[in-house]
Amino acid sequence: MIDGWSTISSTIRYQGANLVVREDSVQRPDRSCGIYEFTESADGVRIAALDHRGRIALVEESIYVCGRRLLICPGGGCEPGEDPLAAASRELAEETGIYAAEVDLLTTMWRMPAGARTREHLYLACNLMVDEPHREPGEHGMLLCWTPLDEAVAMCRDGRITEAGTLVTILLAAHHPAARSLVPPPGP
Repeated sequence: MIDGWSTISSTIRYQGANLVVREDSVQRPDRSCGIYEFTESADGVRIAALDHRGRIALVEESIYVCGRRLLICPGGGCEPGEDPLAAASRELAEETGIYAAEVDLLTTMWRMPAGARTREHLYLACNLMVDEPHREPGEHGMLLCWTPLDEAVAMCRDGRITEAGTLVTILLAAHHPAARSLVPPPGP
């Protein structure tokens, strides 16, 4: 393992189609022993799609686990063996009907490193073409919302946007040189 950690045993407590729950018995660097329970799932993607007017494409979606509708950047999970960039392009097209000529990686982050062994790949998409979405049955009722990027940043600050991957994607996109060139300067 890392820095003196060692795994004594690892047990799969649950394995589903999209999630594994593990329980590892470990020895820490100070030689004490402990148990770590965590999940493993496919990496995910989030995309900040910016149009030529400096607006970001957000989707409003009913999220079952949260029990509410959330405003989020388009995204989802990578299929087995799927490249994250390909997953980002696929998810963007499925959920919004948007195709991007330019897609740049903003960063790759751990979703929740103490409890989940999975990463989120965050992208900025520009030079867009909009067509019809091809949503999955679970995405019924999803709405595409074009929002000025500076307003989306304000929504991150005031709690209207609360999903972690979306927060980071918007804030990184707002500081990306490509995004700054699209956003009109504030008026007097």
